[in-house]
Amino acid sequence: MTKINQIFFTTTIIKSFLRNEECGSATGFFFSDTKNNVYLVTNKHVIYGEKYFEESAKPEIDTLKVVLHINKDNPSQNEEVIIKLFNDKVKIWKEHFQKNIDIVCIPLFLDKGKFVFATIGENMLNSSNLKIVFAKIFVMGYPYGWYDTLNNLPITLIGHLSSPLGVFFMGYPFMLGDVETHKGMSGSPVFMHLTGYYRSAIDENNKELPHLGPWKTILLGVFSGQPRWDVTDKETGKIIEIPHSLSIIWFSSLIKEIISS
Repeated sequence: MTKINQIFFTTTIIKSFLRNEECGSATGFFFSDTKNNVYLVTNKHVIYGEKYFEESAKPEIDTLKVVLHINKDNPSQNEEVIIKLFNDKVKIWKEHFQKNIDIVCIPLFLDKGKFVFATIGENMLNSSNLKIVFAKIFVMGYPYGWYDTLNNLPITLIGHLSSPLGVFFMGYPFMLGDVETHKGMSGSPVFMHLTGYYRSAIDENNKELPHLGPWKTILLGVFSGQPRWDVTDKETGKIIEIPHSLSIIWFSSLIKEIISS
């Protein structure tokens, strides 16, 4: 069998439930911190619905179901895993203190001897001192809940970064991407594969010294589709209308902020 790149094992389809009734599907990916704690990362609106940003927003689901590989040599062997979102009525997930940030991190306690999955580590997070222009992006997920169900592997869609790397768009911690995506890809990881990129370093005289870096893949951010809240221009106070062809990519650094909060 053709060897499958480990990046295809970083994601999972998410099916959501409320009192055992299926509510929809989304995408999640596995992230590990420096202490090797594993989290399932997805969008906040997967749990709270479209008005996740409101102070009065309440969870609309209570359970998630994911599908994990159990044989590293045969991807067609998989098992469903149930994730209860509440422990004695207390939520188990972490979210950002800023209500409008559309990311949650759900702690996972998986048997690493049984399940086959790959985690995205902090070494793959986007570095703000990279000098990149007009770069391709790769969004990996489960459009309309559709994917290679035999091998439990996601669909990858390719597009381009539409706003400068690492620059807060209109003061918000996200960038824009131009890539055709669909319902069910909420929470997808957005990757960028770098070859021949430049990384900045500062010498003892505080002078920037760019140097060529090796190839690498970084987690650019978390895909969130169109904004579900009124994004306003902080200078004029006017509502920003983002074209439907563009999507929000939340900074990957927000994951660390959420986990450490």
